[in-house]
Amino acid sequence: MTELPNFDTLRWLAENEPDELETLQKTLCKEAIDCCPEANKKQLISMQYHLEQQLSRCSNPYHRCYLAIRIMNDKFLALNSIINNPAEFRQQNAKILDLPCKLMPLKKL
Repeated sequence: MTELPNFDTLRWLAENEPDELETLQKTLCKEAIDCCPEANKKQLISMQYHLEQQLSRCSNPYHRCYLAIRIMNDKFLALNSIINNPAEFRQQNAKILDLPCKLMPLKKL
């Protein structure tokens, strides 16, 4: 498993070699996901992809940090709600709607 460098090294990477820092981040995330039970891997990979997509829109490191904290906080709030109100969570049912589908005829060229 890849060892996490100390803070000063991470700071230096952020200032001088941001691509190398990003590679390190992806490596550490992949290794962490690989250590998880198979039942959780798909969800974790999906969350990682979502996080990367959100972070790619950020304009600077502070924006990335704020966004990552906000996403984590949202997840913790959802988990807190489920833990404190499990009956309410179990009662939630999604209604599946049947949407009509109209096929358009193909036009000949």
